[in-house]
Amino acid sequence: MTPIVMTTVQPMNMLEYSVKANTNLLDLLHISSPALPVGAFAYSQGLEYTLDAQWCENAQEIEQWIELVLLQGLGQLDLPMYLRMYNAWQDKDYQSLRNLNDELLAFRESKELYLEDIQVGSAYVQWHLGQDVNRQTLLDELDKPSVVAMASLAAVLSQIPVEMAMQGFLWSWCENQITCACKALPMGQTQAQQVLQRLIPKMQQCVTQSFSVKDDEMGTGLFGLAMASSLHEFQYSRLFRS
Repeated sequence: MTPIVMTTVQPMNMLEYSVKANTNLLDLLHISSPALPVGAFAYSQGLEYTLDAQWCENAQEIEQWIELVLLQGLGQLDLPMYLRMYNAWQDKDYQSLRNLNDELLAFRESKELYLEDIQVGSAYVQWHLGQDVNRQTLLDELDKPSVVAMASLAAVLSQIPVEMAMQGFLWSWCENQITCACKALPMGQTQAQQVLQRLIPKMQQCVTQSFSVKDDEMGTGLFGLAMASSLHEFQYSRLFRS
């Protein structure tokens, strides 16, 4: 009769896994926090103009606008770029990283969108240095770091899995858009939270689709967003910088 070999799971291994998962979650909450001192709250990415021009007049129309930009904008450009930059940081492939960063900035259709990216990216550099001055060598690899480049670097250094990091990046963007809408339109916090909750499945859809976007498929065709951003530059009264 063949003897039965009993195996046991080491409790410490399970504990270490649990601690690692919890640490990843806390690190993700940290780098996705609206309290991160990078100034993203000062930008609406054209949303303020859509409200001023009455392109969007209520919570439902705001939700539709954000969903469209989410799926056809971030899902087709920013997140595929995030995935590639994350991998480039991990692989120490700095030439590819520079090429991706330059390509992403070239896709910004208006002056305000371009300036937002490099201004928030610059603030991200200071945040990184505040976390660890030894990051300077990594930061020197890019002359004009984009937000995606800096956010993906934060995720890599915190050892956050890429899909989780992309979810956090999207959540931060959506939350900022909702906050902008609350400031520029009479929309209460309850409505805002309802919109944000309904967008959660769209965020996951956005992350999932971004993994299948090929290099020659990256880009956006959001003419309304480009027009809103361009017209916002000459808007008479503004709360936001974009």
